[in-house]
Order: sequence, then structure tokens, then C-alpha cells
Amino acid sequence: MKKTLVALAALAVVSAASAQSTVTLYGVVDMGINTLKDSTPTADFTKNGVQQGTMSNSRFGFKGTEDLGGGLKANFALEFGTSPDESTVALSNRVGTVGLSGNFGAVTIGRQYTPYHNVQIAMDLAGNLNATPGYVVNNHNFNGGRASNAVNYQSPSFGGFTAAAQVGAGGATSASETVVTGGAQAEGKSFGLSGIYAAGPLVAGLAYNDVTNPNATLVGYGPITGTPAIATVGFGAGSSEVKVWAAGASYDFTVVKASLAYSRLTDTKSAAGVSELTSNGYNFSVAAPFGATTLVANLGRATVKQDSSATDGTITGYQLMANYSLSKRTTAYAVYGNDKLDLNGSEALKRTSTAVGVRHTF
Repeated sequence: MKKTLVALAALAVVSAASAQSTVTLYGVVDMGINTLKDSTPTADFTKNGVQQGTMSNSRFGFKGTEDLGGGLKANFALEFGTSPDESTVALSNRVGTVGLSGNFGAVTIGRQYTPYHNVQIAMDLAGNLNATPGYVVNNHNFNGGRASNAVNYQSPSFGGFTAAAQVGAGGATSASETVVTGGAQAEGKSFGLSGIYAAGPLVAGLAYNDVTNPNATLVGYGPITGTPAIATVGFGAGSSEVKVWAAGASYDFTVVKASLAYSRLTDTKSAAGVSELTSNGYNFSVAAPFGATTLVANLGRATVKQDSSATDGTITGYQLMANYSLSKRTTAYAVYGNDKLDLNGSEALKRTSTAVGVRHTF
């Protein structure tokens, strides 16, 4: 009898501890077969093969919550990107945060998504397929839309409205947190603000982000997502400061969901005598469910101008996607994307991509 009581008491203690602290393993594996074709006035290029991450980049992570009492909780997240289609042991640090949450909202410290990225992806019903041509909006997603060495505050919901503010010191050039010549962080120092209203069928958002690195060149920033070849015509390089803001809204009409987003980017160049670059982008998304199948379309247009180069660029693009839910965690998909880049009124590049694959979440 005594042994039974002791066992029951021990079980109660373990159950209470488990209720106060939880750790979850999660992840995504997304693999497909892709065909990419670039066409220019002088040459064509075609690439066929297996590609990971068409819908979502493959990853795995751990996240947990501990109840500290009095409505206060401790939270952490560690998320790593992987390439299951290649022979590699390298893991990229996507997210790494620890923080506290309660009635005041939530504060997190570490590498995390920017407020701008969170608003941007909320307005793209296709799921931010920025690896696929046709997603034509201003890109401020350097380093995957995440900021290193960042402190983020997320407010509680006030009738469906939440606000966020973030300050990031930028990443260093090595794990020892050393900085590059001149004392500037390799990824640039960042500041971001956002506000999102989500109640019923309506979602609306506004975001601003600023990245500065006055003593070094910001690499990896492109004014347009999905068209890396635009860098060959002089856009998106040699930045000392990049400012971008975006506004958008989506509405669920039950039979179809639609969204519209606008963003404006200003890119200040570090080289003397080089004027800043400006870009304006629009994106329209629709998603229609038909049982287990969801059809999604993206349509976008952006303009890019830099006075010192006397070059004007216009990019138009679209994406078409069909998702079929095999289960709650497994989706089969087919995606087609198309980009067209015009420079000074003449077509300079046309890029198309077709992919079919399977995504599994756990």
C-alpha cells in the first residue's frame, strides 16, 4: 500500500513538472523536381534537377515554454536549415531565441525574423515563394528575412491589433563575434517596426525596416526577389543603407481569399558620386480552396531606377500553384513562375520555372 502511494505521489510530481515545461521537435522536408530556364537576347540557359525548398525551405528545430507562474512564461526556439538533397553536413542557423512572455507581450533575444518579413509573408497567400520567379515585390529579406543579435518586442493583442519593434546589432564575420574593418557588423545594424490587425476575415499590416552599415558594403540585398540576374545590370550592390516600408491587406471571402501589397525601397550607395536607387513594387495574391486542393496565383510588378546609371528597370511576373493535401502534414504541389525584366524599354531577361514535389511537416 505504501509503495503504491509513493508511486502515485511520484507520478503526480512528474505530471506537474511536465505541465509546467514543454519542448517540441518540429520540422519541414520539401523536395521536388525543378526546371529553370533563362532567356536573354543573346543566349538561353536551362537547368533541370532535384530542388529542395520550393514551398518551404527544409529545416528542423526545437521550441519550448516553461510556466514561471503569475502569468509569466519563459520561451526558447532553436531552428536549423538543412539541404536534404545534397551531401552536406552544414547547418544554417535560421532562428535562435530566448525570452519572456506574459500580459505585457513578449520579449525575445537572438537571431529572429524581422517585423517587415512577418508583414510581408502575411500578405503573400502563396507563402513567400521567393525562390520561384514571379514573386515581384521589394526584397528586404537579406539573410532570409532574419536579423542577428536582435532584441524584439511583440505587444499583446488589442482587439486584434498587435505591434512589434526590433533592434538588431547585425552578425559578425566569425563565431567569435569580431567585426569587419572599420567597426561595422557584417550583416548591418537594423531597426524595424510593424503593426498587424487580424480580426475575422480581415488582415492588414504596415511595416518599416532600416539597415545601416556605413563602414562597409551591404552584400546580398536585391531590390527585387526572384530575379538574381538583375545584379548583373548594376542594381542591388554597394549599399550603405537600405530603407523599406510596406503596406497591405487581405480579406477572406470564404470562396476565395485575396490580398494586395505595396512596398517602397530606397538604397543609398556607399560609392562617391553614385546616386541612390529607388524601387516600387506591387503584389496581388488570390487563393481558392476546392476540397483538398487549393489554387493560388500571384501577380506583381516593380520598377527600379538609379539616376547615376541612367538605367530604368521594370519587372513583371506571376506565379501559379496547386496544392493537394494528402493529409494534415503532407502536401503535393505543382508550381509555375514567370519573370520578365525590361531595361530602358527592351527585354533583357525572361526567367521561367516549373516544379512538382512533396512537402511534409512534423
